[in-house]
Amino acid sequence: MTSLNQIGPAPAPPAIVDSILALVGGTPTVRLDRFRRGLSLESSFYLKLEQTNPGGSHKVRIAVNMVLDAERRGLLRRGSGQTIIEGTGGNTGLGLALAANLFGYRLVLVVPDNYSRRKIRLLEAYGAEVRLAESRRGRDAHFGLARELLRQNPGWFMPDQLVNAVNVETHARETGREIVEAFRGLDLDYFVAAAGSGGHLTGIGRTLKQAWPKLRVCLVEPEGCDYRRAVFVPHRIQAIAIGQVPANLDLGVVDRYLGVSDGEAVETVRSLMKWEAIGVGLSSGATLAGAVKLARETGAPDRILCLAYDHVADYLDEVMPAPSGREQ
Repeated sequence: MTSLNQIGPAPAPPAIVDSILALVGGTPTVRLDRFRRGLSLESSFYLKLEQTNPGGSHKVRIAVNMVLDAERRGLLRRGSGQTIIEGTGGNTGLGLALAANLFGYRLVLVVPDNYSRRKIRLLEAYGAEVRLAESRRGRDAHFGLARELLRQNPGWFMPDQLVNAVNVETHARETGREIVEAFRGLDLDYFVAAAGSGGHLTGIGRTLKQAWPKLRVCLVEPEGCDYRRAVFVPHRIQAIAIGQVPANLDLGVVDRYLGVSDGEAVETVRSLMKWEAIGVGLSSGATLAGAVKLARETGAPDRILCLAYDHVADYLDEVMPAPSGREQ
């Protein structure tokens, strides 16, 4: 185990690669011992740093694979300049932007108008054309607008992460297997996750349950939301509980549900930065807040895994609002 007086060793990436996409996957996992001790808990917490992927999140995995799958099926032709359209909270859009630039496609993304302005600017910097959906029409309004634009432009291609089976398959085959390999020789007791499209919870959950039949998958719900009854209320945790139960979210994989408030998610992000110097987004803060509730309830020395979906930099207005009078 590496101490605070040591740096590394980490697995060495290839010295030279031909594309940034060669660096997708193989993300590290950190044991959060200082976080655990700071909260005086018995459980061991582990965080897989998906934010270290190119594009800054776990979503690049599915974005690239959905494009490659469409090429194999003849729906996209590399270098053609065809238009890809998708509804996104930003992270899938960033993954699609990488693929579009490298493979020669035009990209149109539909994003909720109340989501991170920094992320929207970043999508535009990568060359994506961003359309804003009115969030007052519902938390899934961006997907509805994307499908409407597709109907108006039948020559465009929509990967549709909510229903595309490649989403689940990618996480089962890649992310899930990486976790199994990382924990080889250890028992993993819980996987705590949030859900937007639901692909990573479903895919990873299935793979982990094959490896550890006693493992339990926990789904974090923003306070007031209920996936089982398809009840969704306004909340500030972007990109999860999006107003529907997508086809890629298999609730049969879920063993229990953990309610988390906006404030608990924010406070957990701050605690993680204080104790582990790891900055994560609000959805990651929500899953860790749920994991903390679970650990307090069980009081057992369980091993609990969460993912760092993306980085805190996109959510600073929520995590650390600027004092009154200071320029944003």
